Amino acid sequence: MAIDILNIKPSVISRDLKGKYICIYSLPKVGKTSLACQFPNNLLLGFEHGWNAIAGAKAIDITKWADFKMVLRQLEKPEAKELYDTVTIDTVGISWQMCEDFTCAQNGVQKIADIPWGGGYTACKKEFENSLRKITQLGYGLVVIAHVERRIEKRADDSEVEILGPAIPKRAYEI
Repeated sequence: MAIDILNIKPSVISRDLKGKYICIYSLPKVGKTSLACQFPNNLLLGFEHGWNAIAGAKAIDITKWADFKMVLRQLEKPEAKELYDTVTIDTVGISWQMCEDFTCAQNGVQKIADIPWGGGYTACKKEFENSLRKITQLGYGLVVIAHVERRIEKRADDSEVEILGPAIPKRAYEI
């Protein structure tokens, strides 16, 4: 396909979730997974088994990164695109750990740091980023669920404030 900059149509922002990224995080048991399952035509990838009490959830257990890669290949099919509009990863922290384990297995090591010169971290980050990006490039909305992380920070006046944020490993959070 040739590039033709003379016939570009202006972008139109859709009101659905297709092609968008959403991160849901909160304290335990407030309904993060239940909310995600309410999105239209949602496929829930359960990296943890928190969806089993949600009636009507279209969900599948993901027990290793290879399972996730298999789902990605199936999402390319036209039949999948007819069934699903959004894909939810529950939880992103566990999915990162599975990606790291996958990277270690590919390189015959036990820990990601055992791959010389930081190569393991680079390979893991690339694998994770490419996999998540593929979901939105295929036209699906991407919902990632995270647990919450609490920390206390001191203010200039020596008072303390509690900060809540998504519990996502640093390298995954950067992505």
